[in-house]
Amino acid sequence: MVEQKMQVVIVGGSLAGLIHAIVFKSLGHDVHVLEKSSTELLRSQAAGLSAGLDVQRFIKEYIRPEQAYAKIAGSMEMIDAQGVVINSIPSKDPYHVTTWSLLYNLFKSHFLADTDSKAKYETEKWVRGIKVDGEQLAITYSASGDEAQHETRADLVIAADGAYSTTRDAVVPGIRPQYAGFVTWRGAVPASAVSEASRKVLEGRILRLKTENGYTLSDHVPSESGSMDPEDSQFIWVWYDKMDETSQEFQDTFTDVSGKKHSTTIPRGKVNPEVWAKRQSSGATLSVPFAELIRKTTDPFVSAIRDSMTPKAVAHDGQLLIVGNAFSLFRPHTGSSTNQATRQALELADVFQDKMTLDEWQESSVAYERMTSLISKAFGEYCFTDKVPDILAAALKPEQKTE
Repeated sequence: MVEQKMQVVIVGGSLAGLIHAIVFKSLGHDVHVLEKSSTELLRSQAAGLSAGLDVQRFIKEYIRPEQAYAKIAGSMEMIDAQGVVINSIPSKDPYHVTTWSLLYNLFKSHFLADTDSKAKYETEKWVRGIKVDGEQLAITYSASGDEAQHETRADLVIAADGAYSTTRDAVVPGIRPQYAGFVTWRGAVPASAVSEASRKVLEGRILRLKTENGYTLSDHVPSESGSMDPEDSQFIWVWYDKMDETSQEFQDTFTDVSGKKHSTTIPRGKVNPEVWAKRQSSGATLSVPFAELIRKTTDPFVSAIRDSMTPKAVAHDGQLLIVGNAFSLFRPHTGSSTNQATRQALELADVFQDKMTLDEWQESSVAYERMTSLISKAFGEYCFTDKVPDILAAALKPEQKTE
C-alpha cells in the first residue's frame, strides 16, 4: 500500500496498541505510542487472559519468545459444588491461558528492544485532538497534570485507546458501552498459598462453577514474571454476578476506599474493604477450591461489564484506523478482546504489503465484530442459565450434560 517510511502514532499503549506498534515497526515505519495511564495503573489492571489463535500466531511470527508464555488446557470443565464434572467443552485448539502483565511486559520489551529504531513509548500522555493538516494528521496531546500542549504529526493514526476512546468519538460519535447487567470480581492467588487439596483440583484446568446469580471461573496461569514453575504459578479467578445498575449494592460496590464513585472498574488496591469482606463471606458458600481462592485474595478488582460495537473502522480517508476495544468491546465470556486486536493488526500487515485492501480489512473487522459479539453473548447465556443457545449447540455437546 505504501513504500515510503511512515510516521505512525498509536493512541493507547495497552496490549492492542503494543501489538499494532510491533507490526508497524516490523514493516519499517517509525512508531510513537501515547498512553494516558501511568505505568503503575497499567500494572494494577493485571488479570488472566486467554491467548487465542491469532495471538498465538502473532507471538510465533513477531515475538518468537525463548520460553513458554502460557499454560495449556484441553477443555473448559463445568463442575458442580462437589467438584464433579457436569459437562466438558473440548477445544480443537488447546486453550492458552496466561496473564495480561506477562504479555504486556513481553510485547513492550520487544517493541523497545532495538535502540537504533525510532520506536517511542510514552505514558501519562493525553491526546486532546486530531485534525487533518495537509497530507498528514496533527495530534495534540498533553502530559498528565500539565496544561501545556504538544503536537506531533503522523501519516497514520491507530486508535487503540479502549472502549471509551476519545479518538474514535471524534470520528464516530455516539458509541457508548452499555451495561450488560452483571459485574466481574477478579483476583489472583499464588499457587504456593493454596492448599495441596485445592491445587490438585485446580492445576492445569479451566473450571466453571454455577452460582446463584452467575458463575465463577478459574484458570491456572504462569507467574507475573513468566515463570512456568508450578511453585511460581498462580490461580486466576473470575466471579460473574448479576447486579442491577440502579441498586444500592451497585453503588456501594463501585465506591472505592476513598469514597470516589466509579462507573466501570475499581482497580486493585482501591476496593472498599467492607464491600470485599461481604463478597468474601458470600464466597464461602462456593465449592471448596473456589472458596479458598476468594478467601485468600488480598487485592481484588471489580468491573461493571459493558459492550459496544462500532459500524466502521476507517476514518480520514484511511489515515485513522480504529482497533481493539475502541472498535468493539465484547462481553468477556469467550476472552476474545485481545484476539480481535491481534487479528486486526495481522490483517493490517497484509494491507500495507498490498495483500488486501483497506476496504477488505474494514469488512473483515466488522464481520468478526458481529460474529464474536453474538457468540460471546450466547456463551454468557449458557454460563448464566445452563441453557444451550442454538448457535452453540454443536460446540457445547449438550448430550453430555446431565440434568
